[in-house]
Amino acid sequence: MSEKRIFITDCEGPISKNDNAFELASQFIPQGEKFFKLISKYDDILAEVLKRPGYKAGNTLKLILPFLKAYGVTTQKMREYSAKNILLVPGADETLQYVRNIMPAYIVSTSYEPYIHALCSLTDFPYENVYCTKVDIDKHPLSESEKKILVRLAEEIVSMPMLEIPKGASSLNDFPEKDRKIIERLDLR
Repeated sequence: MSEKRIFITDCEGPISKNDNAFELASQFIPQGEKFFKLISKYDDILAEVLKRPGYKAGNTLKLILPFLKAYGVTTQKMREYSAKNILLVPGADETLQYVRNIMPAYIVSTSYEPYIHALCSLTDFPYENVYCTKVDIDKHPLSESEKKILVRLAEEIVSMPMLEIPKGASSLNDFPEKDRKIIERLDLR
């Protein structure tokens, strides 16, 4: 019996140097770098420390979408920005083509779909061999009042100090009071 081999890779890291969600936040949200990093740290706290039931690590991409929408991002803007800013790892394109010639190849990534579409176009990789975060931001309308609330929240978030996870933390009580207050404020369930 012969062994069938397949190749599965992530996208951001092995193929491209991008962190597309971080870059989108940086491009479209004022002080987006800090905004993204704080939301990402909050995501880590929910998943790794508080172990919130039903919460999955890596939800940062979901958490930032309403804010991107509030700042006027559309699916088309995501596609255009992503296509113009792909930074391939040197040799990644050739390696993908070589691997595709000798075995089935797949990309599995949390990256947003518009970015993956752009990457597939650039590398001539078949989109049907990709699993990614499906998103069509245009399908989710926001009222003007919701946009204003989200913009106000984004401004508040970037004014917050960066959260730090204390070594060995296993509950909210293990955080300094200032960080507990930030986590509680971000925890708008």
